Order: sequence, then C-alpha cells, then structure tokens
Amino acid sequence: MKYRFMHLLVFNRLSFFFVFFLSNQNLTHAQYFNTPGAKIRDFEGVFRIDSIPITVSGLPLKIDSSFGLAKVCLNIDHLRTSDLKIELLSPDGTSIWLTNRNGSESGQNYMNTCFRSNGFNGYVHTGKAPFAGEFIPDGRISFLNNGQNPNGKWYLLVQDLAAGEKGVLNYFNLEFSASPNPNSGLGGCSFETPALCRLAETGSALLPDLVTLPFFTESQIKEYPQDDPNYPGHLKLAISIANLGDGPMEVFGLHEWRCADTIVDSTTICPDGKKARQILYQRIYSLSENKKLTFTDVATNSNYYDDKPGHNHYHVDDWVEFRLVKLKKRRKGKVKRGPVVSQSSKISYCLFDSGICNENDNVCRFENINYGAGSLANYGLGGYSSCQSNKQGISVGAYDTYGMMYEGQFLTIPKGTRNGDYLVEVELDPLNKVAEKNKANNLLSFPVTLRKQMP
Repeated sequence: MKYRFMHLLVFNRLSFFFVFFLSNQNLTHAQYFNTPGAKIRDFEGVFRIDSIPITVSGLPLKIDSSFGLAKVCLNIDHLRTSDLKIELLSPDGTSIWLTNRNGSESGQNYMNTCFRSNGFNGYVHTGKAPFAGEFIPDGRISFLNNGQNPNGKWYLLVQDLAAGEKGVLNYFNLEFSASPNPNSGLGGCSFETPALCRLAETGSALLPDLVTLPFFTESQIKEYPQDDPNYPGHLKLAISIANLGDGPMEVFGLHEWRCADTIVDSTTICPDGKKARQILYQRIYSLSENKKLTFTDVATNSNYYDDKPGHNHYHVDDWVEFRLVKLKKRRKGKVKRGPVVSQSSKISYCLFDSGICNENDNVCRFENINYGAGSLANYGLGGYSSCQSNKQGISVGAYDTYGMMYEGQFLTIPKGTRNGDYLVEVELDPLNKVAEKNKANNLLSFPVTLRKQMP
C-alpha cells in the first residue's frame, strides 16, 4: 500500500512536470494555425460578410502580453483593395480591424501580407498595394490578448464594400508566441494602476487634447475632375485624430434615445427620417494627490447606429468639419484667407484606438514634437477597441483614423471652381461640445492647389 502511494505520488509529480513542460513549450515556441482560402463575394448593395473560420487548439487557456496572438498573415487576389474591410474575430467575441479600405482607388492585392504590432513596413493605412510584407494593422492586436481562452473558432471577416470586382482569399493563418505585442502602446499608467499616473499641470482633471495629425491628411488627399465617373468634383482626404492630452477622450450612453424631445427606442426612425439619437456623456477623469482616480460625467454629443456597409457600429455626431477656402494674393506676394468655397456637413465618427503614437516615426508629429510614451505623462490610459453604443473613445497617445476612401471623407468642389491655390481646413468638435485641455489646436489648415477644375 505504501509502495502504491509512493508510485502514485511520483506519477502525479511527473504528470505535473510534463504538463508544466508542455505549457512552457507553448510559451517559448511559436504555434501556427492555417486555413485554406475562400471566394470573396462582390458587393450587391446589402451588408454582407464572408466569414472564414480557423480552429485553434492546444494552446494555454489564457493569452495576454506574455503569450498570445503575435501575427496574422493572408494572401488576397483583388483588383481594388479599397473595396475591402477585413477584421479578425476571436472566440470571446472581441474583434479588431486588420485593414479597412486601404490602397487608394486603384491598388491591387494583398500579396503575402502579415499584420503584427511592430510591422516592419509601418501602418497599413500608410502603405501601398500590393502590401507585401509585415504591417501594423488598422486595429490593435493587443486588444485580442486580453486574458481570453484562445482555443476555439477564430474568424476572418471580409466585406466587399463596392461593386465591380470579385476576389479570392488564397490563405489565412495565425501565429501565437511569447511577447506577442512588443509595441502594444501600454504605458505604466492605467485604470488598474493609478499610482503610476501623473497629475496634469493645470490641476487634477486629466483632460484629453484632440488634434488632427498632419501626416495623414497631407499625405492622403486627391482631387478628382468634375467628369470623374466615380467621384465627380471630389477632394478626398484622410484624417487621423490623436489624443495628446493628460486623460482619455471617453464618451458613453445610458440608453436615453430621443427623437427631438420624445423618448424612443434605439431602432426608431424619427419623423424627419433620421435615426434616433442617444444622449452621450463625456467622462472626465481626475487624479487626486494620493493618486486615486475619480471621474465626473457631463452631457456632450449624441450618437446613432450607422448601418451603412462597412460601418454597422455607433457614430458620435458632429465630430469634424471640412472646409475649402480660397486664398487671395495681395501685394508683395502675401496671401490672405478668402471666402469658403465648399463646406462639409458636420461629420460623425466612431471613436476607437486604431493606432498608437511612438517617437520613432513622424506619424504623431505635431508642432515639431514626435509624441509617444516619453512625451505623454499618462500614455496608454484608456483602451477603446470598438465603437459600442455604451462606450467608446480615444486613449492617451492613441489615434483614430478615417481613410481617404471612407464614406464622407471628401469636400465637394462646386462646378465652375477654377484651378488655383486654396486652403483646406479640418476642424475638430466644431460645435464645441467636448471638454479639452487645449481648444486652440482643434483646427488644422494646409494649402492645396487645384489642377483638375476649370482653367
């Protein structure tokens, strides 16, 4: 009996070390999962997703910053990559954007394209088709390494958002490994570790500071002539809004849906034909002298459900406005701001962290400073992975990008407009409803020369 007890004890210890050994193997060696391809259906006027599953098994029961999803690779033949929105959905229901309508209007193919947090070729929305190599995705892979159990079904979600071109996914695979997200964007300060946060210079309130990053807008802008079959008289532009403040830009709703002053259900279409709006509140965090985080909530914008193809999430109203302004030349070569030639409606955006700032590139360069962890006291405070009705926002040191090919990302150049020098103005929070650290930097202006209009 004693011998049997000792035998079982030794066996159990060996079993424990064997399991421990296997776990460490999983934590030190990359694990790969592959799936064959599938056809990508062309857009037919309705919201539709091609969902390609991949089964993951045999991994540890939790993925996080020490071991998790490190890389996603795919190969797609498609003659117009700007039609495509591609997401990755994990077993617990968390999803991120890999790439959304990138490649301009003529870009072709994702050629052995991989996405990882420190992709060598930089952000995919700054790249060019056929996107060969490794890129940083439009979403944050670190949001998937959230402590969930990775074993189960993952899905690649592909949407074709414009008619005229079909495609095919040739393959799709996932890689899990140790230290999966070296550029995860997490600083020491967080809601869980407020002792590592720093007080703002202006007091205890940790206010956001929203700016339009010049890098994106100045590098992704294109003029179309009046006779263009797809974009007649459009001046299309990209915009990326960064939070360079002391606290997160966070809004939330309490299911208070309205048509004017009437309380309604969230699905109601109002008498004016518009969708019901939810009252939103901005959550403003404060840090006490003894490093405790508190907050106050103030009424701000509204949001609504945007069901256009490629969206299907909640947009915050009146978030940005575009203007095209004529420049008038004066004596001695000086110019002054002339009349507004074209003005957009106040465009609604969804708010989430599509990228993070770092000092190693010029993406978050603003007023001669490259922003990142070293220049933002509470870098990483927040964490907003999607545009939900109840909460969305932009973390400290993160940015939210709307590409040139997104709906609404253009100014209409009026017929009869002449070629010449103009000014593009991008104004954030045009109705002044958001509390910020600095409102003076909400307007980005830069010159543009029209060449495809009337001579």
